[in-house]
Amino acid sequence: MTEVLLEPTKFFEKTKERPPRPWLGYSVVLLASLVSTLASRIATRELPSPSAFGPNWVWEVVGVIVGSLAVWGLLGFLLHLLTGLGPRAFELAGWTFAPGIVLGLVVLAVAALVPVEAKLPPPPTEFDQLRDWLKGYEAAIRASTYGQVSRVGGILGTLWGAWILYAGTRVFAEKRAALVVGVFLAIELAFTILGLLKG
Repeated sequence: MTEVLLEPTKFFEKTKERPPRPWLGYSVVLLASLVSTLASRIATRELPSPSAFGPNWVWEVVGVIVGSLAVWGLLGFLLHLLTGLGPRAFELAGWTFAPGIVLGLVVLAVAALVPVEAKLPPPPTEFDQLRDWLKGYEAAIRASTYGQVSRVGGILGTLWGAWILYAGTRVFAEKRAALVVGVFLAIELAFTILGLLKG
């Protein structure tokens, strides 16, 4: 893990010598998602649960598993379309999220030390009122230390992941490296803008 984070070109040069392991890529995405979800849950432990039934860990874990699979699969498929790398594209897609594990642990530590604090009433049952309540809930998270560190971590993770993706694509499909990273960053920028508009 350390080598792919700090010396990705060297790591992928070694990777060329063995068959692709696409499910290894999925495990990286899954672990990064689990750390992020755990940090979120710990950070909001002082807030009332948005669900009338309280936190449901089982469904949350299922959501993480399915969501990770979708993100990994879509990025891997996109990389395959751009490079023709087949299973190797899916492994490379997973390693792109390796910084999310490291930065997620930092965010997790912040969440444990400085939870989100806000005076919020229990969530209402009326849809219109619940929508307004959720806006206040999300605003409290964004304004917190945890929220700010998460945003910075997200930006750093995207740039770090783009560097790893560029290094891997240069090793396996050198002529497509700039295109792949450009498309990756464009997608990340689009999601960031959508998030800002939603907020």
